[in-house]
Amino acid sequence: MRVQTTIVLLLILIGVVFVGGLLTVRNLEAEKFASVASEREAAWKTSVAKFFDSQRRPLETLVALHATSMGTLPAILDRDLAWAGKTWDDKMLSSFGANAVWVYRADGTVFYANGLHELPIAGEAVPKLFARQGESPHFYYSLPSPGDGGKGLEVVEVRGFPVRPVWDEEKRLTKPEGWFLAGRLWNEETLLKLLPPSGDLRVAIALPDALPTPPPGGTTMTYEEDLPDWQGRTIARIAVSTESPALASLNSRVERLWAILVIGVAVLLTALLLLLGRSVVRPLRLVIRGLHTKNLAPLEPLCTRNTEFGELARLIHAFFAQRTDLVREMNERVATEKALRQSEEMLRHSQKMEAVGRLAGGVAHDFNNLLTAIIGYATLLRQRLVHDPVAQQEAQLIHQAGEQAAGLTRQLLAFSRKQLLQPRVIDLNLIVTNLHRLLQRIIGEHIEICTEAEADSGCIKADPGQIEQVIVNLGVNARDAMPRGGRLTIRTANVKLNGEAEIELPSGEYVALEVTDTGAGMDAETRSRIFEPFFTTKGPGKGTGLGLATVYGIVRQSGGEIVVESEPGRGTTFRIYLPREHGAPDVAESRAVPVQRTTRAEVILVVEDEEIVRNLVCEVLKEQGYRVLGTDRGSEALRLVRNLAGEIDLLISDVVMPEMNGAMVAQRVREISPKARVLFVSGYSEHDMADQGLAPLSYRVLQKPFTPAALARKVREVLDSGSAPDAT
Repeated sequence: MRVQTTIVLLLILIGVVFVGGLLTVRNLEAEKFASVASEREAAWKTSVAKFFDSQRRPLETLVALHATSMGTLPAILDRDLAWAGKTWDDKMLSSFGANAVWVYRADGTVFYANGLHELPIAGEAVPKLFARQGESPHFYYSLPSPGDGGKGLEVVEVRGFPVRPVWDEEKRLTKPEGWFLAGRLWNEETLLKLLPPSGDLRVAIALPDALPTPPPGGTTMTYEEDLPDWQGRTIARIAVSTESPALASLNSRVERLWAILVIGVAVLLTALLLLLGRSVVRPLRLVIRGLHTKNLAPLEPLCTRNTEFGELARLIHAFFAQRTDLVREMNERVATEKALRQSEEMLRHSQKMEAVGRLAGGVAHDFNNLLTAIIGYATLLRQRLVHDPVAQQEAQLIHQAGEQAAGLTRQLLAFSRKQLLQPRVIDLNLIVTNLHRLLQRIIGEHIEICTEAEADSGCIKADPGQIEQVIVNLGVNARDAMPRGGRLTIRTANVKLNGEAEIELPSGEYVALEVTDTGAGMDAETRSRIFEPFFTTKGPGKGTGLGLATVYGIVRQSGGEIVVESEPGRGTTFRIYLPREHGAPDVAESRAVPVQRTTRAEVILVVEDEEIVRNLVCEVLKEQGYRVLGTDRGSEALRLVRNLAGEIDLLISDVVMPEMNGAMVAQRVREISPKARVLFVSGYSEHDMADQGLAPLSYRVLQKPFTPAALARKVREVLDSGSAPDAT
């Protein structure tokens, strides 16, 4: 919850507490006022009740006195109405405040009546009335209503007493011989005249439902009394009310105090709100705005204040300053860690490539031995089958396959060892055309290959074998993307680049080699990793992940760039840009003239642990007229040299052999025969031969695989050279 919201809620809580307190105070004051009002009203009601008792007492005295007088019973018994008229006349009634008198005989018949209407009670019911209410019944009856809904009624109060004979000796009451009842008329005017004056005095006689109920807690005091009939039912109600000046004054004083208290609390809360808004809410808004927008300018005025918010603003300034320093330090640390990870990745990649290089070197050495035999014996067969054109052509095909395999081996060594290429100006159109047949055999007949040489004199400077390897690798990659067949299009074109963003090449003329397939395509994530070494989307055992990495390395070493366009389901296009060369392509070295047989019969010692290569070398050299000795190990070679008393002219030795390497054999042979020349044959690279103790240019080297003609020329070249090279 925000601080501002908390403050507002706190103010609301304070307001609620204040209002609750005010209401509590008011309730207490109301209770106090109600208590005072109740006490005053109770005292006033008591005085009114005493007034009514005083007014009823004469009527009660009248009935008791005349019912027991000496002349009442004889008059009833003798039916002396004259005596009754003289005794109970209007003058006598008014002396007791009465307005009527009724006298009944014992059987309930009327003996005498004077004044108001007849009683609303049957004569025979009079004895029952006395039996039910005792010897002094008291009840009311109303006169006809004035027709205003029961308000302003006139009621007659009736009291009675039994008429009995004189008491007997035992003072026991005898059975009544009659009934004496007297009545008094009550109305609002009469009561107002009789009641003692008391300010604003009001009297109402009405039906019970017609009188309004006075509100509680007011300043009006009300006395109410129900008036029952002879059967006990309420027929009317007397209400006497008055306004109390004392209560009115007290109530007015309480209301004034309440108003003053409410106004004071409202003023106090308003001042508190203004104070909080100026001292808390406004600075808090500035702080929140500064934190949200990261703009500390609004906090500048707060920083100069010696308050809690000033301290907070200064802390925020210090925090953002530290945050800036921390972010800068973290960015520097991230950059350092990133550089370290890149260095580690480069180191791991270098180690992997070193391992691949060693593996490739070992494989190439053994493979070169086999290729040497294949190429050499194919050459010999071709020379010996002059009269059989078909066999000679087949031998020629074997020779070409061996040469192509030798080129692949050189490419593998070039990739793994990162050796320098052997570039020359070549015609890219010619290479694409010549590879059509070989590529068709490699990728299968289920894929249609189309070549479109659109480049006009598309000459580039590159290693032709490496360019062939690029096309073959891209073709194999396309084959894997089209397992159910499709179309592979190889196109060349002359293009001119103007520093486009997607191609990191300078402006100039280039030859574009475009290889397009109709395969499954690749998504963006796969496209971003296809040139990484060892990355492959093929299953285990189906790919090494070096094909496209080799393509990328060859293209970059040749000064070009490669771009990939691919989408899932829409095939893939590899577009290679290589700098264009003007002029005619370099002519390949012409085939050398075969070396003539020697007439000197020089002695040549061949040390080669691969038997098939050793036999080939010995056979070729024997045909050239040399005396040839062959062995597969260094110790046997030294024995043969000793047997010949050191009379050998040339040592042909492999570099890497099981018992002792070529360098050790050459050194021991030179110790026995100082004039002997040395020729090394090896399938390893120059770096691998240097690891075997051979300093550069110390010996002549013939790289495997080689042809018989190349061997003959190299042997003749070494033998015809000057003094033997320094063995050290």
